[in-house]
Amino acid sequence: PMTTPKVTCFHDGECPLCNLEINGMKKLDKAGNIQWVDITKEPEALAAAGITYKQAMDRIHVIDAGQQMQTGVRGFIAVWKQLPYYRRIAGLLEHLPFLIAIMDAGYRVFAYYRLPLTGKKRVE
Repeated sequence: PMTTPKVTCFHDGECPLCNLEINGMKKLDKAGNIQWVDITKEPEALAAAGITYKQAMDRIHVIDAGQQMQTGVRGFIAVWKQLPYYRRIAGLLEHLPFLIAIMDAGYRVFAYYRLPLTGKKRVE
């Protein structure tokens, strides 16, 4: 039986790099704990969450199980907590905040360059 999603993940469904990761996580989300919102198809969901399209394109946004907005690596951690296998990584990272900071720096670089790498224009 499907449950009400515990977290909401806003992602760019037109990014082939992002889709590799998101589609892998979707397959693991057999319990239906995550509401996957493709921001290119559901811009009204962004407005309802108080996120601009530019913000959503710059960084992944996730409403966690406590209904708090998380971005970047902390957003991924909120998603990972809902998935088998990834739960262990999420738990480990929460105890290593210095590692979150390092991963977040790497994620910022990826997020900045992902649009040119995939042929999309950066949102100004």
